Formats: sequence, C-alpha cells, structure tokens
Amino acid sequence: MGKRRDRLREAAALQEQIREQHGEDADTVMAQLLAGRAGAGRAESTYRRAMARNQGLRFRASDLNLPQQVLDPEETVFEVAVGAQRSDTFPLLIVTDRRVLHVMDRLRGWTVLEEAPAAAITGAELEERLLSGRLRVHVREGRSLTMKVAERNRSQEVVDLLQHLAAGGAPPG
Repeated sequence: MGKRRDRLREAAALQEQIREQHGEDADTVMAQLLAGRAGAGRAESTYRRAMARNQGLRFRASDLNLPQQVLDPEETVFEVAVGAQRSDTFPLLIVTDRRVLHVMDRLRGWTVLEEAPAAAITGAELEERLLSGRLRVHVREGRSLTMKVAERNRSQEVVDLLQHLAAGGAPPG
C-alpha cells in the first residue's frame, strides 16, 4: 500500500510541475508524454494524439484507461470528437481505421454505447440546433450513430474526415 501511495504522490507532483511549466498547454503536453511512453501500443498512442487536438475545449474526461477498455491494441485512431456533457461526463465519438465508436464513461469504466464498422459508414453531418448541435454518422444498414455536441468547429473536422473516408479517400497519415 505504501509503494502505491508513493507512486501516486510522485505522479501528482509531476502533474503539478507540468501544469506550472506549461500552463494552459499542460493537458496537451501530458497527452503527448503518455502517447510517447515506452509500452504504449498503437491504439493508445494514436488515441492520445487525436485527443490532444481537443485541448482548449472546456471538458474533462478521465480517459487514462479508455484505450485498454474499448480499443483493440492494433487499432489506429484517426480522430476523436467530444460530445456535450451528459450527467457528469462527456461522451466521445472515436473514429478508427476499423470502426466508429460512441463511448461514455460510466461507473464501471468506459462503455461503448454504439458502434459501426468503418466499411458501413456512408457519411456524416453536423446538424445545427438552437444551443447545441448533433453529430450524426450515417450507416449503410441500421440506425445512424448520433451524439449531441456543444463545440461545432472540432465536430465539423470529424464530420469532414468521415465524409472523406466514406467517399473512398485515403486515411490521414
């Protein structure tokens, strides 16, 4: 128990040091450190890089264990959109080389709410609402994947990527 507590204290001190040194960019720096650490698989490192593009948005996601819980270790994450707050957490829409996932942090960890194989995606759109928007991913057969969003610029970038991929475009490199 003592060793674990010591490691947690060291981690908290390191996090505080990074926050002091990098200010508003601290979350991006920490995500890059996690992505580049030894032992990080493709899914984790690409997820961290994609998630770092959301820095500056006002949200908090306790996503340290997300890659291990919902992604295959060899999956490549292209993009992550952050949804509007639900309950006390923020859902995510994750675009990978294999599928699109709508996930949310629940009491037992990250849960896949909806998913569709990449080959079944026919397009995407951002529907404007009065105070928010809705990111809708169209699927060849079945219901579309939908997620309420508050931040439209980043969500539109994810829609643009999905449209590009659905049209047969090359994945981001």
